[in-house]
Amino acid sequence: MSLLAYLRGCRQVEAAQEIDQRLTLGFFNSTGIDAQQLEQRIRIAEETRRATIQLEQERLQQKQRQAANQAAKLWQMAKPADRQHAYLQAKGVQPLRLRQLSQGRLLIPLCWDGHLVNLQIIDGCGTKRFLTGGRVQSCYSPLGRISEGCRLYVCEGWATGATLHVHTGSPVVCAMNAGNLKPVAIAMRERYGQTVELVIAGDDDRQTLGNPGRTAANRAANAADALVVFPDWPADAPIGLSDFNDLDVWSSQHRKKQP
Repeated sequence: MSLLAYLRGCRQVEAAQEIDQRLTLGFFNSTGIDAQQLEQRIRIAEETRRATIQLEQERLQQKQRQAANQAAKLWQMAKPADRQHAYLQAKGVQPLRLRQLSQGRLLIPLCWDGHLVNLQIIDGCGTKRFLTGGRVQSCYSPLGRISEGCRLYVCEGWATGATLHVHTGSPVVCAMNAGNLKPVAIAMRERYGQTVELVIAGDDDRQTLGNPGRTAANRAANAADALVVFPDWPADAPIGLSDFNDLDVWSSQHRKKQP
């Protein structure tokens, strides 16, 4: 009914009357009182719906504030990450500015508009999780300083971002997953405009139907008026590799095996 009212450019009660007539439901008997009563009920229902949405938004924001406070406390009490952490060793990357809690819990910061709002926690087995209730959409983990005229990469995972940052010297923001690439890319474009050369460094999920990594990267590039790049696979690279970190780790191991 709301959709029909929008398409017709009329009141919801008029849309309801049209639906009633088309479906011969008989709810309207052409009495002014019936129409007035229905209009009042529709208005009350709409006000209730809006109040419910507002309440849900306030609850969500409260959870996000609590998660942000928890993130700040955990980040403050954590120590610089150990270079020998199992996850960092497996990915062949340095800890850069990451921090670490007890029991080998690695902390990756997630920011929104330059402020810490959440953490991705990675344990020694590589299991990842975000803080409960914390904001993720449009949030990112930054690497390097973003300045006017620079090339700014947007990628999925932190290890991929660390690889890109070390090899290119350019700043990187890690969206943490494919579904967040587009929101983060748009946020970067809105924040920095055309003062940066925005490049989406996409995953290439060659073994997955529909290649979600490549699809998400292309969509993000189109939405944010950005360039897009993917790993350039050597002919003998295993088909299971999918991102720039995979390529870097494999290439390093491959070179070591050369006589």
